Amino acid sequence: MRMAEPEDPAFILSLRLLDHKSYQALTHELLRILSATAGVDEVSSFEIFTLTRDIDQTTDYSARRFPLSLDDCSGNESDGPLDEVVKQHKGGMYEIRQHGVIWYIFDIYENVKPRRLVIIRGHLEESEYRIIASLFQVYQRLVELLDSKERDNLTHLHNRQTMDLILDQVFDFYQGRDLASEDKFSWVAILDIDHFKEVNDTFGHLYGDEVLIIFSRIMEKTFRHTDFIFRYGGEEFLVIINRVTREGAHLALERFRKAVEDYEFSFGKITVSIGYTFVNPKVNQRNLLEFADSALYTAKSTGRNRIVFNDQTNGGINNANDIEFF
Repeated sequence: MRMAEPEDPAFILSLRLLDHKSYQALTHELLRILSATAGVDEVSSFEIFTLTRDIDQTTDYSARRFPLSLDDCSGNESDGPLDEVVKQHKGGMYEIRQHGVIWYIFDIYENVKPRRLVIIRGHLEESEYRIIASLFQVYQRLVELLDSKERDNLTHLHNRQTMDLILDQVFDFYQGRDLASEDKFSWVAILDIDHFKEVNDTFGHLYGDEVLIIFSRIMEKTFRHTDFIFRYGGEEFLVIINRVTREGAHLALERFRKAVEDYEFSFGKITVSIGYTFVNPKVNQRNLLEFADSALYTAKSTGRNRIVFNDQTNGGINNANDIEFF
């Protein structure tokens, strides 16, 4: 087997991938490398979540596109062959032709959840294809390794350890910005499944696991690809809603609350209580989470199945529409 020479492009680019120790940083680097490749016109990455309903055994999926930045407001899905790839192909690197357009697919299907897709539009020369195929193998192995420490085993959402890292990145985004002149911010919400212990006690832990998995899939379908979602612990989840007004954040949370309330689980229905606050770079991460948790406590102690906001001032709980941030 020929050893890679130091000047081998695939070897050099692979080293760039190996420099990154988180899935977020790794995927950003891969997309940068692919975007700079001569034969690539467009590239995007997706996480694919599937869910089979016990009631009718139908299978549905949701696709979340990997955000390039907190301000990445383009749609979740590409105009390309995403639907065909999800339903017809499983695993490997291959190409699809649609209406005279060539799409190259990185499809990471085995050993990871959720499934990952990288979709490239363009026309690669043979040498370019070989280099990208080598990168795909390296990227796939790194994703498998990182998932084992960054994802919750049951829901496959990011875990609390990963939440700390991503929240630090969100804080860094706002450092040094003139926030007084902006009307869009990031928001942290803690979501708690109401009376979850009763589900476990009444129906058993398998039904409890079903609730947690479906709850996480509703999160994936409801929130945007630029938002970050996590399993916070037990029946608690967390979402970071990025670059929206307070009204926009509340509408997103209300849309999710209603989606949970309307969902027909195999044993009946559940509800969710939500507490949220805004990302203030002058407040440390621990205190920020305490503000959101205080709002959640109020939501649960005043009737549940509701949303409460903490404005981080004096008494904290505030339902006014106007907020003086700084």
